[in-house]
Amino acid sequence: MQTLRRPKVRDQAVDQIKQYIVAHNLSSGDRLPTETQLAESFGISRLSVREATKSLEFLGIVEAKTGVGLTVGRID
Repeated sequence: MQTLRRPKVRDQAVDQIKQYIVAHNLSSGDRLPTETQLAESFGISRLSVREATKSLEFLGIVEAKTGVGLTVGRID
């Protein structure tokens, strides 16, 4: 038998943020809700949201800009 792996909250948050971008028809440069707002709407900690946004930022899907907040990066 194989050990079952539970999905990490961060990975679930990544999927939720991607779905949010698609569901709201956001394009490059559009603003996302704050980390606090995302955490509240997903029912998770702000730290988990931050880890998710850092992952998405690494992929170029989300950009974090000082004084602006989270914006949508490039979308394929």
